[in-house]
Amino acid sequence: MKYLVLFVVVIVGLMFIKKAQQPRSVRPPQPPPKPKIPEAMLPCSHCGVHSPASRCVWRDGKPYCSEEHARLGS
Repeated sequence: MKYLVLFVVVIVGLMFIKKAQQPRSVRPPQPPPKPKIPEAMLPCSHCGVHSPASRCVWRDGKPYCSEEHARLGS
């Protein structure tokens, strides 16, 4: 029985040694991602639904959420 315990201890020790000898792949730390700048949300002049300013349809200086609402007007 004592030889079995000794055998297990030797095997575990060899596994630790083998793992310690393997080269570690170290990646350089990456900078944190830049936070996105929030975009203005504008209400549609027809229905009042808020849409991002970049997706608004503009007619007569007023923002609309879609072409249809821009056509219908306020």
